[in-house]
Amino acid sequence: MDNKSKYPPIYWGEYSDSIINKYNLKQTVKNEWHGPCPACGGNDRFWIKEHQGLVKWFCRQCDDFMQIQSEMQHDGVLPTEQEAERWEPVAVNDLSDFKKIEPYHIRKGIDLHGAVQVGSDIVVPIVDITGKRVNQQTITPDGKKKFKQGAPVEGNFLVVGGKLTGVCYLAEGFATACSVAQSTSRPAVFTLNSGNLVKVAKLLQEARPECRFIVAADNDEAGIKSAKETGLPYRAPRETGADWNDIMLKHGRLAVEKELKRVRMPKPLFMALGDLDFKAPEWLIDGLIETNTFAVCFGSPAAGKTFLVLDMALSIATGNKFHDHDVKQGAVFYIAGEGHNGFARRAAAWSKDRQTSLKGVPFFKSSRAIIMTEDSGVTELIDTIDAMVQEHGEPQLIVIDTLARSMGAADENSTKDMGAMIRAVDDVRDAYDCTVLAVHHTGHSSAAKDRARGSSALLGAVDAEFKVEKWGDDIINKVEVKFTKMKDAMTPEPMNFMHRQVEITGSDLETSTSVVLDICQDSRPKFADKKLTGHKKRFMDAFNEARGTNDEIPIENIRTLFEKSLVHVKELKEDNYLRTFKRTFQECQDAGLINSDETMAYTNPDNPDI
Repeated sequence: MDNKSKYPPIYWGEYSDSIINKYNLKQTVKNEWHGPCPACGGNDRFWIKEHQGLVKWFCRQCDDFMQIQSEMQHDGVLPTEQEAERWEPVAVNDLSDFKKIEPYHIRKGIDLHGAVQVGSDIVVPIVDITGKRVNQQTITPDGKKKFKQGAPVEGNFLVVGGKLTGVCYLAEGFATACSVAQSTSRPAVFTLNSGNLVKVAKLLQEARPECRFIVAADNDEAGIKSAKETGLPYRAPRETGADWNDIMLKHGRLAVEKELKRVRMPKPLFMALGDLDFKAPEWLIDGLIETNTFAVCFGSPAAGKTFLVLDMALSIATGNKFHDHDVKQGAVFYIAGEGHNGFARRAAAWSKDRQTSLKGVPFFKSSRAIIMTEDSGVTELIDTIDAMVQEHGEPQLIVIDTLARSMGAADENSTKDMGAMIRAVDDVRDAYDCTVLAVHHTGHSSAAKDRARGSSALLGAVDAEFKVEKWGDDIINKVEVKFTKMKDAMTPEPMNFMHRQVEITGSDLETSTSVVLDICQDSRPKFADKKLTGHKKRFMDAFNEARGTNDEIPIENIRTLFEKSLVHVKELKEDNYLRTFKRTFQECQDAGLINSDETMAYTNPDNPDI
């Protein structure tokens, strides 16, 4: 028999696994699969192999092609004659002038998976929901695609990588579907294009409810939109404009497999209120920081931010309490962009003071900053952590110290750039269900000292934010930790710590010192750092002069003395005295320096300075 009559189009990607498993075939060095013949039973005389995307079989003992086919059809591993309806691939291009151009599947690094090569083109069969072949797509070496003229497209597809069972992926393009199947060893569905993906997803979910479908989306506007419209879990490459074939060619199959395990379930636009679940907060540090949240610690340079965050991180890694607050123990990954030698000294001082060895503790510090606003940086971070998870467990906490270093050349004042940073944090949290704690600086101006520097998009994205600020004298440094945002829980009371020196010995046997934090029962004086200048100082001087020994003072008396002091302000005209008084009066009241009613001003009992 010639090949056309002897070998019907039984596609390797669809039927080989079933045949191999049914007859317990073993692979040989010739890339053939050998075992007992379904027809004559001849031991190890029967073989199958892939030939241009098709299953080719033969038995050296009986050489009875039709009987073998009949037995395999009876055993359910081959389709019946009706199911194996023939179709003839048609070459639509004459590429005689392009003999040196590699066919599409070779250039894309994929197997044919049921497609056939015709000249330099490949021709991909397309089936409907019943399995009947209804169309074909011809792909030229340069990637141009053409369906058979007049044949149906909507709702049709091709399954590659085996029969639909268990976890199955949906992809727009043929190369993408093949790349996903080859990388995950799971079936993938070529859905022809983004518009058809939604229709195919619906049909397959209805036809195969026992399967778990996941969309392997392209990272472009149409791809993400279609993935969301399916209502299925989906994952797109981090790199804008990339598909999963791009990722396989650039980073390898393992990278595709790892990323596709991190699928994201689209959230419905609306949910019935009665269907919403809630639970009590799960704390990473009891009462302070929740699990799987984004938190920011900010403060001025040398305020003691890293001392505090390192204390928190070491407590979590070791399971020690953080100053009487229980912790959820787990692995910690600390991205440190600066101060590596000082970091080691601080950790050693903590270890000695807490009498806790750090040997074998799942705390890992980076050797450099990781640029989180670049896709490659996030990929490197997750790939590195993935390689360590099996031995050390998934992280409970990832620290970014500092946020500015991890943004690289991106502009922290730009909403767009800060948005990219926030998305990177979300990707990391999605990967591990962990908390990310970023260390950041305060703004530069005096008016911005009470908030984290940069775009306000950061404050909107965080679940918890706390400020670290030094107070006290130069001999005994004290630190106040004040929470400025707590999204879903009660705002903790301010905490105060005192620096205490600890003597340590390094690997060079030289002695040095570092600092640990002790809880401090003192509270920072509410007005201790308020150094009044300008009109506020003039107002409070007038207030104190008018007060004498009284606790309540007529506002008019204060005004008279205040306006006398304005005589020395040359740039201020007398016509503006009253307006200046009213504005300054309100500012002092807002600052908590005084209290008042309509006619009288009063001392504020919380202000020890008056």
